Amino acid sequence: MSASPAESDVEIEIEKKFAVNDQTSAILESYGFGVVQKEEFVDWYFDLPAPRWKFCLDDCWFRYREKKVQVMNNWGWRGAWQVKRGRKGRRETDGMTTYEELQGKAAKELILDMLSKVTIDETIGVECTSNLQLQYNTHDIPHLEGGEQLVPFARIQTFRTCWMTNETANEFSGLKVDIDKADSGYMVGEVEALCNGISSHEDVENEKEKIRKFVDLITRKSENDVEATTIGKLEFVLMKESPDLYDACVKAGVINESK
Repeated sequence: MSASPAESDVEIEIEKKFAVNDQTSAILESYGFGVVQKEEFVDWYFDLPAPRWKFCLDDCWFRYREKKVQVMNNWGWRGAWQVKRGRKGRRETDGMTTYEELQGKAAKELILDMLSKVTIDETIGVECTSNLQLQYNTHDIPHLEGGEQLVPFARIQTFRTCWMTNETANEFSGLKVDIDKADSGYMVGEVEALCNGISSHEDVENEKEKIRKFVDLITRKSENDVEATTIGKLEFVLMKESPDLYDACVKAGVINESK
């Protein structure tokens, strides 16, 4: 039986990325935003072994996120499986993205259900190791029972600062701004809104317009040249570490080619 996720298990994540500089924090503060959280996490991305990538080419991303957490006086890591699935299967030209997102048990069930539909022809003869995968041997690679076909194609450690406003009258209330710095040194900002799985098309489109307006204001207020459309951390890593997969994603239409 197909494990279709219940609408209550699904969040709709709408976001648009932008380049950051040393003025970004001051600009956010000028719009009534303040830092609400700082966090550190590691994202692992999985698919079938190269060159038989399947799920990411359908704009469906299997991810395991490990967050650094404090329990009493000790620090450790706590992880969960996640799935990000494009609602349209294509990215909008201005970089706005809309994804269905599942976490935990619902994500694992969906991953296993999708893997159960993979044919033998799609995996036969595939070498399960590569130089890229061997680089992860010094790490404790997450394992999903029943998902042994999956191998990692990217690992990204991120230091994130989250911004929000508590001003209910603020026209951008409800939006969250994340400023991310990856272990590669790459930095990117994103403005995000979350809707539940039963949100109407009109609700989603309204959130998109609010995000577009805020990103435009952030980038126009900067004295330096800051592009409103920029690439994400994963795209940056794929360009640098896995150009064949990056090119395949561009060809499939799930990533806009970086100019």
